[in-house]
Amino acid sequence: MKKTWAAGVLAVLALVLTGCGNNDDEEASKAISASIMKEQKSSSQSSQFFTMDKKDADCIGNGLVDKIGVDQLREYGVLTKDNKTKDDVTNVKMTTADAKSATDVLFTCTDVENMMQKAMSRSGQVPAEMKACINKVMTEENLRAMFEKIFAGKQDEAQKALIQPMMKCAIGSGGSGG
Repeated sequence: MKKTWAAGVLAVLALVLTGCGNNDDEEASKAISASIMKEQKSSSQSSQFFTMDKKDADCIGNGLVDKIGVDQLREYGVLTKDNKTKDDVTNVKMTTADAKSATDVLFTCTDVENMMQKAMSRSGQVPAEMKACINKVMTEENLRAMFEKIFAGKQDEAQKALIQPMMKCAIGSGGSGG
């Protein structure tokens, strides 16, 4: 569960930051949205964790371009000059401020907490007796902290921030779910 979940979270980073990169902000924003929608239609791991409609994807595209900027997204190595996304964006290292901005965009545009809780339930990897405990751990506060670390390039810290409390559910619940 730990590796699958962490891989899904890292894939979310790729999903959210893919596809833009033109000087034209509107084109970049649309490219991000289109990339998110395309990613969801694939059978990738990220599509297990995040499902959203076009309105949410458009919001993310607009928000990332507005709050971070196309040039800065390029500087982070997420984009090429011709609106292409690099194959591997899991090593992106944003400034603390931009990592917070990206996280704010994600949480403003989507119900991350609800999506993650549903995804964990759908995964079939969380025993029923642990679901209540896991849902208590997957709060907006904890998820925001995790995504800020991911966007800042601190994947190990991000994984620990959420996985450790989830493992306490597994070890400490004794089957009581909390």
